[in-house]
Amino acid sequence: MNIEYITKKFEGISPEGFNVVISKENYISLEKINNTILNKIYCGNLNAFFLTNISSSIIFFEIENILNNKYELGQNNPTIDILGNKFLFKHDYQEILIQLPVSLDTEAGIDKACQLIQQYIEQEAIPFFNYWQDIRDFLPFLETKNNGFIADLFSGDGFYKKVIIWKLCSHPGYNELIEEMFEIFMQELKESPKDKLLKKDYDKYIKIIKTLEKTKPLYEWDEKYLIQKPYIK
Repeated sequence: MNIEYITKKFEGISPEGFNVVISKENYISLEKINNTILNKIYCGNLNAFFLTNISSSIIFFEIENILNNKYELGQNNPTIDILGNKFLFKHDYQEILIQLPVSLDTEAGIDKACQLIQQYIEQEAIPFFNYWQDIRDFLPFLETKNNGFIADLFSGDGFYKKVIIWKLCSHPGYNELIEEMFEIFMQELKESPKDKLLKKDYDKYIKIIKTLEKTKPLYEWDEKYLIQKPYIK
């Protein structure tokens, strides 16, 4: 099937402000960049001409640029994806997923894919994007000391993302948090001095902390940031 035809059909179901993007690996998605945020809806693989999954993710450049000072769009994982989001809010779109895979190599298959993607956009993606519009939206969920929960919330590097968000939002517990983690690293390195992965994690942590020392917060702290807003579907 002609890629231009698929692109045109997907343009017809794109939410306002979204563009059809084909990556160099031939994955097709709907994407919108709004200030320092990228919203993305995954829509299939043009190498195999199949839609095998539909998912959505958000990249906050304010966070990713500190995690990696040479960050380029498409590197690493997003800041958060809808899989992490379901740990907080109900997401049940199994009725969509059970209809996959769908071929993108026939007009009928493309029409079916468009119907499923549009249903997913309205039911799941738009509420997801509407909720996570600012790094301060994460703050009510970051008060926990349960690092497993933090890891599930984000798409990788959960604790580092918490540290970055607390610094950028002037959280009063930031200094205590980074000292606690430093002491944990020291103890673990003492117990396992030959653990290369642990040393790599520690080096990454120190690099992030040094970057944050030179980074001005984006927001003054306000206790109201800890009030969780409702998730509207």
